[in-house]
Amino acid sequence: MSVGLYEYVGAVHVHTAFSDGEGAISEVIAAARAAGLDFLIITDHNDLRAREYEGWHGGTLVLAGEEVTRPGGNHMLALGITELIPPDVSPQEGIDAAKAQGGLAFVAHPFYQGSPIIDDPPLPWRDWSVERFDGIEVWNLTADLHQLLGERGLERPPGEVLGYAAPNIAALRKWDELLARGRVVGLGGLDAHAERVARWGDEVILPYEKAFRALRVHLLLRERLQGVLDADRSLIYRSLAAGNFFVGFDYLCPAAGTAVVALTDEGAIPPGEGLSPGGEREVELRVSLPYAGHILLIKGGMVVSEAEGEEVSFRIAGAGPYRVEVYREGRHWIIANPIYLR
Repeated sequence: MSVGLYEYVGAVHVHTAFSDGEGAISEVIAAARAAGLDFLIITDHNDLRAREYEGWHGGTLVLAGEEVTRPGGNHMLALGITELIPPDVSPQEGIDAAKAQGGLAFVAHPFYQGSPIIDDPPLPWRDWSVERFDGIEVWNLTADLHQLLGERGLERPPGEVLGYAAPNIAALRKWDELLARGRVVGLGGLDAHAERVARWGDEVILPYEKAFRALRVHLLLRERLQGVLDADRSLIYRSLAAGNFFVGFDYLCPAAGTAVVALTDEGAIPPGEGLSPGGEREVELRVSLPYAGHILLIKGGMVVSEAEGEEVSFRIAGAGPYRVEVYREGRHWIIANPIYLR
């Protein structure tokens, strides 16, 4: 718990043997439990069989959606749905179908240009005329890593492969562009497949448990999960839709215990929410970290303030979205959803 909020850590965008993942769903769930995840959201390609496994498995809540997968790109994560969305519908029809089921729609790996490392073609999001989607993946651990390795010509990089992981900067820039028009959630997805890489002697470079420990969604909630599937599923999806979370690259440094909140007389306002300070009155935006980092306050794609440390307060005023990025060792560590001033 931090600043009156409850923190739950999970993984989103995971594939099993129901589509093209290497692991049976029982293996994937076991890996999530071993990694200490509070929740796991499986999103197999054009498949919803994982819904049969929804529920609490020990201390891990398993949920299932779909990655609506089209040839050539325009892939979409559809969460909280009960019926498959066929891949032959248009991107807008896919979003509308998810919303009609009371679900969420997230653009997946929006600027993925493929990689020779795994012989992947470009699979970006191509139709930016769409409306009503909830957010975009601002960091896709697997796709972004493979693309970076390919761009650097690293057939087999020396040392730990996660030492090269970073978000796609084009996705972060697009997020800021979209935020200038309205609320858009920034999601961190794993795209976990535990695939074997032929060029590396069929080695599994990102096993499930390793991926689950590397890049995590840290929900910041005002109420606890209850241990009841329907209630907890609803709370998690509402919180993802609102953006009540930050993305932590926990491989670099554990991010648990981080708080990025606006402080008001009524208490702490988590990421994803808005408030009306009244006139030009300033609001305190507080960043509390478990370890020191280099903290950037970003509005409209521009860094408006920065600081070093573990406990930092910024004064913000003027309408708009204010989001925080934190770096350690010159690398992305934490990306928080905006707090909106009206």
